[in-house]
Amino acid sequence: MSLRKRSAQRFAPALIPALALTLAACGDDDPASPVITDDIVDIVVATADVSTLEDAVVAAGLVTALQASGPFTVFAPVNSAFDALGTDLVGALLDPANADLLVDILTYHVVDVGAVASSALTDGQIVPTLQGDDLTIGVSGSMVSVNDASVTMADIEATNGIIHLIDAVLLPAVDIVDLGILNEFYTLVDLVRTAGLESTLRGDNSGAGYTVFAPTDDAFAALSSVPTGQDLVDVLTYHVLDGTVLSGTLTDGQVVTTLDGSRTFTVNIDASGVSLTDGSGATVNVIATDVTATNGVVHVIDGVLLPS
Repeated sequence: MSLRKRSAQRFAPALIPALALTLAACGDDDPASPVITDDIVDIVVATADVSTLEDAVVAAGLVTALQASGPFTVFAPVNSAFDALGTDLVGALLDPANADLLVDILTYHVVDVGAVASSALTDGQIVPTLQGDDLTIGVSGSMVSVNDASVTMADIEATNGIIHLIDAVLLPAVDIVDLGILNEFYTLVDLVRTAGLESTLRGDNSGAGYTVFAPTDDAFAALSSVPTGQDLVDVLTYHVLDGTVLSGTLTDGQVVTTLDGSRTFTVNIDASGVSLTDGSGATVNVIATDVTATNGVVHVIDGVLLPS
């Protein structure tokens, strides 16, 4: 999807300055003085190397916002930055069901302090974003970075701000549900939504947070059938603990009480790693630990825990 119909082909990044600047009409003062004529959206539309960003801006409903007077500073990921996320994740982010997450990610790339040229950025500088979280600037010689991304082209001027191209997509801190999307636990997220548990797992549990043992998509696919109705709610909440429990606090033989307070599973720790034995007597392996969210922590497991 395009931001608008276009009769001309996209321009390569190297031609952006020519797009953004046109010469003023001849006059007595400075006949060669450049005049900026294109806003941030115009430049994104006309730049081949940020076409995925264009699609994302449309899907997030941010076109009008980025045409506002600003001025804004935009760190714009190039197409290869989105490619690095993988086709499935990019597709999920463009899904209307995940529009709020996409808005958070895109506005995390927009600095809320006016138009900031690269020459005004300093090493270790902390800058606020429209999303609400901060970015950290790095400067080493002529190289500029933002968080873990490098600026590949700087100071593309627009009528309402300035654009710096970067080689990675910046990801803000997110809650447990959005963490599931970003880590491609699509089946788990879909089931959480189906069971009506999304708002719960986006909450902060009165400040205590949650711990989720998250089965992979393959784990759910291995089930003979996926539970429905109240059985689905029971199975999903069996994977959630009240409070934030990091892996370092787990002990061998520990009996863990799940969110509803009435069911348990057992932690096993040996030289081969950590596993969990559920109420049905089956054992699943913990394959990744301590993936932190704004409202808790996620540990990844290779099977689905089933209560007795």
